[in-house]
Amino acid sequence: MVASLFFIWGFCHAMLDVLNKHFQNILHVSKTQSGFIQTSVFGAYFLIALPAALLIRRIGYQRGILLGLVIVAIGAFLFIPAGLIFKAFWAFLLALFVLSSGLACIETAANPYVTVLGPKDGAAGRLSVAQAFNSVAYIIAPTVGGALIFGQGQVAGAPANFNSLVAPYVVLGGVVLAVFGVFSFIKLPAINEQDGGEFGADDPSTHKAPLYRQPHFTFGIVTQFLYIAAQVGVNAFAVNYILENAISKNTSGAMVRDPLFSWYGQLTHAATPEATAAYVVTIAMVLYAIGRFSGAAIARLIKPNVMLALYGIANTIIILIVMMDIKHLSWRILPFCWLFMSIMFPFIFAMSLRNLGEKTKLAASFQIMSIVGGAIAPPLMGWLADTFNSMAICFILPLIGFIATIIYGFVYPSLLAKSASQGSAGFPVVAS
Repeated sequence: MVASLFFIWGFCHAMLDVLNKHFQNILHVSKTQSGFIQTSVFGAYFLIALPAALLIRRIGYQRGILLGLVIVAIGAFLFIPAGLIFKAFWAFLLALFVLSSGLACIETAANPYVTVLGPKDGAAGRLSVAQAFNSVAYIIAPTVGGALIFGQGQVAGAPANFNSLVAPYVVLGGVVLAVFGVFSFIKLPAINEQDGGEFGADDPSTHKAPLYRQPHFTFGIVTQFLYIAAQVGVNAFAVNYILENAISKNTSGAMVRDPLFSWYGQLTHAATPEATAAYVVTIAMVLYAIGRFSGAAIARLIKPNVMLALYGIANTIIILIVMMDIKHLSWRILPFCWLFMSIMFPFIFAMSLRNLGEKTKLAASFQIMSIVGGAIAPPLMGWLADTFNSMAICFILPLIGFIATIIYGFVYPSLLAKSASQGSAGFPVVAS
């Protein structure tokens, strides 16, 4: 049941990947301006996560989830006046902000809830499995976007028509209300971290120090911030990059399409090059889902921190190839970035929340707040792309994020040991 929530916010996030290019086309906003789509979404996470965590501490995980679902539905239905009445960029940003406020509430409850629903050693793998349902939505959303949003070309000089954009969000709002109805009638297992036991304050493995004195947590926050900036940045401008790299001009000024890109467009019956690029992102999301499902299994054989570092190395290499901007080649490598991004969020999340006991809910809210990295990266990447007239250069920001995952993965054991050695006052624990 909780995994169904991961599907909902995965769909909402993945739809953003095609909105950037859509608004560039239909409202003629710049790449920098379109990056504010992610700012409105992930800015909501930053503002709402901590209040949501404090509220969830009072009302519990299940009621927090229900509240979040209602807010998501309201945000989805706000696309109706945004697309049919106002037809303005700010109206869509407002709808996305409201919708994302609900998602922040749901994620603040659902992510830590999954980590405490079983043995601590399996928390990273368990969260990766739940996040796999998120990645299934990531497969579906670009396909929906390519077919519905990019499926109908905009006639030059004609008024902006947002009907194809409103429809998927109206359906989303209805689905969310249906999920709300189901969650209203079931009873989720109660978790009380203050009652002792495996996840409680009486567990001898629980770290006693304040959160800010636990480096495995604080470094996890910084790493998650930089990683989310990388992930959202790659997602936001993937369509732009694919179009720029797969379609180039020859010496005579004629447009030349990569043969594989043209073949794939014919295979998918894509109406426009943008739709073809969106369908390429669908392949990337299939790799993302494969990575999520396989990641949980691999984590049984390889320690999660080592796996995180190795996947970070793989993505660093991929981004370097993307930045080299080898025409008609680099775009083919880019989708593999999602394969190795697949385990990063759940692994960082679970690793940073390890042994926090009653502090888990509050710590989870800071992890959700760190998602604000996704609000900062796209406008900066858009500015770089506009300034240098190249999408390749802006991928330097994702490169920084993936390097951060390498460092955190390799130093995690020492950070965890240091956290365990801190007493409640911040001094090393001395055995009596």
